[in-house]
Amino acid sequence: MLQTREFANRCAAAALAAALVGVLGACGRTPAAPPRQAAAIPGDAVSASCGMRVAGAPGPRGEAWVAGHKAPLIFGSTRDLLAYMLQPDNKATLQQAFVQDCARIDWHHVSPAASTFVPARRAYYVAWQTLPGAMGPTFATFARRQDAVAFRQAHGGTVLDFDRITPEVVSLLSYRCPAASSPVAAAAAQCLNGPAAAGGGAMAAMGGGMGGGMGGGTGATPKR
Repeated sequence: MLQTREFANRCAAAALAAALVGVLGACGRTPAAPPRQAAAIPGDAVSASCGMRVAGAPGPRGEAWVAGHKAPLIFGSTRDLLAYMLQPDNKATLQQAFVQDCARIDWHHVSPAASTFVPARRAYYVAWQTLPGAMGPTFATFARRQDAVAFRQAHGGTVLDFDRITPEVVSLLSYRCPAASSPVAAAAAQCLNGPAAAGGGAMAAMGGGMGGGMGGGTGATPKR
């Protein structure tokens, strides 16, 4: 009987010790990041990558929620956002990222509304397309694959999922499909050269896009 009681006491003590270890361990853990939502871009926002004002620049923008920041970092182009996301030093603090759905914006007069953004990791990207972004070649981004495919037919490029975008794809992005000898040729296997190179020809080509949401100079309002 005495042995039974002693065994029970030891078990209780061990259970208490294990519980205390669990509580202390939980106290030492970093709390999970709260779910983040896309935010409207302020009128005076500057790009986190270069410090230039975002307002007035063409093409879709990006946002990144980063630990320690009370507001998302704003990027003037989707290319700049992807470059940031793919840097190893940034991955540990990156909480959530968003890109604008090009089916909801006018390429030349980009709405800052939060409703134009979609999660970056679930978007479809048209690389090597002919329309210029804020800092040159950029990715046209879409919530729906069929919209990305239709854009590609009008403006060239290839449609990529987020998982297929590498630092090399970002750094070697241009207005034309890469050569067969390029390090990113495999990603561009289905690439279609657009009807015009960057510049005036690319601007003219915008009129043949997917209607007012991406038309050149139409002043169309974003689709809700």
